[in-house]
Order: sequence, then C-alpha cells, then structure tokens
Amino acid sequence: MAFTGELEQLHIVDIIQLLNTTRKSGALFVKGSKGESRIIFSNGYIVGANHLNRVRIGTVLVKLNAITIEDLKQALEVQKKAGKNRKPLIATLMEMGKLKHDDAIKGLTKLIEMTVVELVGWTKGTFTLDTEAVVVSPDCSYPIGKMEQEICLDSQMVLMEALRIFDEQERDRQPGKVVPSDEELFEEVLPSEVVLEPGAKSSALTADDLGLGDLDHMERKIPEFLPVNEVFDPAEIHRQKIKETLADFSSEEQEVFVSFLKKSTATRGAYDGSQRQDGGTKGLILLSEDELINHSVMTICKDEGVLVFATAGEEELNRIIDQCLKIKASPLLVFDNPETTEGILSKEKIVGLRQRVKEKYPQVSAVQMASSPDYAFMLQAFHDGTRAVFPKPSIKAGKATFIQDTITFLETFNSYIKGFFHEQKNIAAADNQMGKLKSRILPLRDIKEPAAISLALLQYVSEIFERSVTFIVRPAELAGEKAIGVSAERNTGPTSATSLKIPLTKPSVFRDVTEKGRFFYGESEDEALKKHLFEVIGAPLRPTIILLPVKTRGKTVALIYGDFGGKEATTLQSDLLEILANEAGLILENILYRKQGSKASK
Repeated sequence: MAFTGELEQLHIVDIIQLLNTTRKSGALFVKGSKGESRIIFSNGYIVGANHLNRVRIGTVLVKLNAITIEDLKQALEVQKKAGKNRKPLIATLMEMGKLKHDDAIKGLTKLIEMTVVELVGWTKGTFTLDTEAVVVSPDCSYPIGKMEQEICLDSQMVLMEALRIFDEQERDRQPGKVVPSDEELFEEVLPSEVVLEPGAKSSALTADDLGLGDLDHMERKIPEFLPVNEVFDPAEIHRQKIKETLADFSSEEQEVFVSFLKKSTATRGAYDGSQRQDGGTKGLILLSEDELINHSVMTICKDEGVLVFATAGEEELNRIIDQCLKIKASPLLVFDNPETTEGILSKEKIVGLRQRVKEKYPQVSAVQMASSPDYAFMLQAFHDGTRAVFPKPSIKAGKATFIQDTITFLETFNSYIKGFFHEQKNIAAADNQMGKLKSRILPLRDIKEPAAISLALLQYVSEIFERSVTFIVRPAELAGEKAIGVSAERNTGPTSATSLKIPLTKPSVFRDVTEKGRFFYGESEDEALKKHLFEVIGAPLRPTIILLPVKTRGKTVALIYGDFGGKEATTLQSDLLEILANEAGLILENILYRKQGSKASK
C-alpha cells in the first residue's frame, strides 16, 4: 500500500515521529525542488537512507577514518569483478576485513543523519510512503536479507540529533557565518564510488546508498513507478491504533478520542529551530507498557516539538538517558502508574527504579503517574524527588467517563509539559548568557589599551543587535567613533562613525544615561534620537534601543548604542550587558592607573 501527502500539511518531523509511534515499515520517498531523498523504516526504526545530494557511504567512511582510500579502491575492484553477484560496499569491506562493524554503523548513522537534517529544512514538497516494499538497485542481485550486519537506528534518537545539528547550522547562519554543505564536507574521494554495469544509469539507488541492514521480511522490489493508492491520513493511523487499544468501547466513543488526537497533529508549518535554540532539544522518556498512553503522549507532544521515547525496560531506559545527555538534551522522565504486581512496572520495582535513576542521573527530572486512591504511593513519589504526580484515569474506576477523563488527563499533562520545557528553556538561556558573559570578561582583562575596551564592547553588542555604534563622551556632545552594521553589512566588521554627533546641551535619553551612568533598554521616542541619529542612519523597524555606558572614576567616558535595524526586537537579558559594561569600566580604570603609574616612575 502506498500513501502520499504534502509537506505543507505534515512536516517531515511529524512524519518520522508518526512512523515511529505506529511502528510502520516501508520506504519513505520525499521529493522537493532539490530532488528526492529516501528513508527506509522497519517497525518504526530507521534502517537506511539515500541522501539527496548523492553523498556516498564510501566517502563518508574515508572521511571518518574508518577506512583508507586504498581500502575503498580495493573494495570497488572486488565489486567490479563480481559483476551482478557483487555485495554492497559495506558488506564487501567487512568481508575483506577492512571495516569494523561499529565503524560501519557510525558511517551509516552519519549518512542517515545528513539525510534527515536536509529534509528538516524543507517546507514544500511531497512524500510517499510504501508500506510493503523497500527499494533495491536492479543492477545489484545480492539479497539484502543476507547482509551480515543489522542496522536498526532509533528514529527518535536520529531525529533528536538531526534537529540539534539543524539548530546549530541555523544559529551559525544568523550572524552571516558560512555553513559548509554536506557535499563540501564529504566531497567524493574518488571520481566515482559506484560500480555500474554497462548501460546502467548512474542515478540508480543502490543497497549501499540505502545502508540497509538485515531485513529478511522486506526483500521484495517495487516497480520503478510507484502507484499511489490513497492520501496519507494521520487520523486513519490514529483510528487504527485506538481501535486496538480501546476495543471495548463503541466506535462513537473511539471517534471522540481520535478527534482529540487529530487536533494534536494539525499543521505546524515549517520546522523553526529558532523556537528551541536557547532551550535545546526537548525529550520525554515514558516508562510504560500502556499502548494507549504511549501513543497518546507521543501524539500530543508533537505540537510542542517534544520527542517522546517509550520503553518498558531499565537497560533501554538507561541507554536512552545516556544518549539524551550525550547530545546535551536533559530529558523529562515519566513513570507510568504501576498496573501489575510483578515485573518492572510493579509498585515495588518502580520505587526502586526511581531511586536508582535519581542516584545515577541527579540532573534528570521525573514525573509519576498514579491511581487516585493510592496516596501512599503518591507521597513516596514526592519523597523520591519527583517533580509532580498525575492521577491517571482507570477503566476499572469508571468506564462510562474513561474517555473524557483520559482526554482531560492528557490535556492537563500536556499543559504541564509546556510549562516544564519553557522553564528549562529559560534556565538554559540564562546559563548560555552567563557562559557568554564569562567568555567576554576574561579576554577583557588581557586588554592593555583603553581604545580596545570600547571596541570589544561594540563587537559583543553587535552580536545581539543589527546595528551598533560607539560614542565618545565629550563635554557638550557624543562623538561617533566606530560602528557595525550601519554603513556596511554587519559581517564586514567595524567601520568609521566620526560623522555621527549627538548634542548633550538639551535634555535627552543620551544625556540622562551619560549623567546618571545607568544603562537604558526599551522603546524611545526621544527627539534627539530621531533628529541626530535616525535621520542620519535611518530609523529601525522598532524604536527599541540600548544605551550602555562605560564608566571610570565615576564618570561616563563612552556610550555603546544598539538597535535591531530592520528586524523585530527580541528578548534580551540586559542585566548581563550591564555587568559586562561595569567590568569593562573597572578594567579601563586599572589600565589608566597603570599608565599614570608608569609615567610617574619615569
């Protein structure tokens, strides 16, 4: 069966999460203006990918130092001699003893990540999912099922890492930094890594490109033209899942729940990494055997961009936590209500596991679901350090209201998740700002010349604001010294601003900041600002400005100005800038004292 849809209706992030949630198998084809990429799924796990821009697995392995160019040449020669009976490159290299299994996985993981990162940025295009087949090159007769290694990557983990990489690339592009493409980073080390039979087309997708593992149940080829049977409808997938998990309820009651889930898969538009850059990747780990809760939590968390990992084993739980922390994504751990008297989800085992997780991962926050009457268990959860306990509806307690009770429970849970990750984002943003502040203060202490102090502040302010200017304070005016983003592009660096003059003879925001030595940040309709600055450099989109005084010996000696130019104003931790300016003033004062002492000694 083949399904098709538009990326404008369902983003690639949602598609991958949905296939993971429903444990689908098949080939996902994504086509856009740049070409076509393909991702292969097996029971919701990613087992292969074909990168849009034809980055080859052989080149990836060489660049990762997993093999040498000579190893690659030898393997290609072996493939060439084998003709139609050749094995994929990965299998050939491993059989030759040139490639370790772990390195093979690393190489294929890298290729898959590059493919997903590329697709995350797509806002338009079509996708087709064939749930009954995988693509195999017609000119390579080696059965995929006989490949010696099994590549099975957690879709959520791959997606989390891909989103992190995508965010970093977008963050680097914002200040004008050039981000090299995959083709530049993995430029082919040989003219061609692909062994072709006479008359074969170079565009054929090989098993080597796909990085397929041992998929005995997915050996059948599909025709070159993929017929589409129906439009991809997420609601239908929810409907099938709810029919299985709520089999004891009527179709009308099931449809009420499907409608609730459908709202959570509404169009979110293009993925916007800027919404998450300060807070990092958001991950939720759900320890549960309840398929209804697993599917529902995964679905409702999509709207917030939260990746949900569902598991029912302690070993896998530790692996997921380790992986999340490895990519600097501190997850929220959710323990389901103990439903049995034995097994990992028994009351006794959950209490023990909570305590072990707290001891091993003190930085990981936990939440517990519990049945309403079990007050002792709830209090024990708080004693173990969980952040919250959520009363979970039970069919036994009341089947007549179970559907609506569960919807209310999930809505409340989702609201808590929003608040939690918003809090984490604020904490991460503060830590990030403090880190930046420290990285700026330390170099300031090595400066020996007064002029370099104001220039260092100007450069820091320019990383936040589109336009920035350094003014020297004179008895009756502010005299422009250097500017960034005013007469030239911001990435050009400092340019002369000596033509800028702002009088201090009349009351103005400039005179107020200069005399009182207090910074100003906010919107201003000051006449001196409009007449003496905006008329010269042009008015910004919004009159939100910062005036940062540099003081020494109790007097303001310089003023750093900044605005957002043609962009909307953003949230700013102005107090950190004030701390930096105060530190700069102290350093400047020490420089002047040292210079005076040096003159006196002469």
